[in-house]
Formats: sequence, structure tokens, C-alpha cells
Amino acid sequence: MKLNKTKLFTLIWVLHLFMYYFTFMCVYKITNIDYNNFYIVLFGFVGGLVGWPIKQLPLFFIIPLLLMLILIKTKFQKKWFIAYITSICFTYLISYLWLFFNYQDDVMLGYPKTTNTIVLIIPSLIVSTACNWLIFKKTYKKLNI
Repeated sequence: MKLNKTKLFTLIWVLHLFMYYFTFMCVYKITNIDYNNFYIVLFGFVGGLVGWPIKQLPLFFIIPLLLMLILIKTKFQKKWFIAYITSICFTYLISYLWLFFNYQDDVMLGYPKTTNTIVLIIPSLIVSTACNWLIFKKTYKKLNI
């Protein structure tokens, strides 16, 4: 399958969003020992797109997506994976700090006070980044991006 850069960029972000929010909801359910309705984990992707998990940041995924696009167009033209990692780490860290300083780092929409979101963010970023690298590794090397 031949991928142009637009399709690759789209696939990178669809995979990231699916894996990030799937992992986010799995870790959330496991840390809160809430195994009832575990099927909700599959819908974490949809909720993440509209900003349900963190109530103050709807459509948050647009910020790292735009940052990656800016990095690709300026500094990391041939290093898409580095641009991807930089954009997600920077934006998720900034969003966590914003929530932390507003005393919202343990609040999720529809749930009472829960686990600190850093416990959910770190594993989710690791899993989504690892999946992204494993799936697109050959493409990154082949296209020298």
C-alpha cells in the first residue's frame, strides 16, 4: 500500500487517538477497580475525540496535531516520529500542568474525584507511541521521514 504524506499523517493520528484513549480508559478502570461495564473502554476513543475524559479540555487532540504539523513544516521535515513524540509529550505535559494548577488534575467528566490523571496519561502515551513506532517503523525509514 502506497502512502502519501497526508494519508500517513492521518493514520498516525487515528492510531494515536485510538490507542491513547483505549489505554487511558483501561488504566482508569483498573486503577479504580471498576470492572463493571468494562466494554466502555472500547468507547474511550469516541469520548476522547470530544473531550469527555478531561472535562475542561474538549477537542484537545487538535492541539498536538497542529503542533506536529507545524514541527514537520519547520524543524523536523524529515523526522516525523520525533515531531510526533515532541508534540504529544509537550502538549500533554502542558495540559496536565494546567489541570494541576487549577486543582482539576483528578477530575473526569461523569466521575467523582478519581486517580491523578498523570497516572493515566503516562502509560497511555507510552502505549500509543510504541504502537505508532511498531506499525509505521518501516514507513518512517523508507520515506526517510
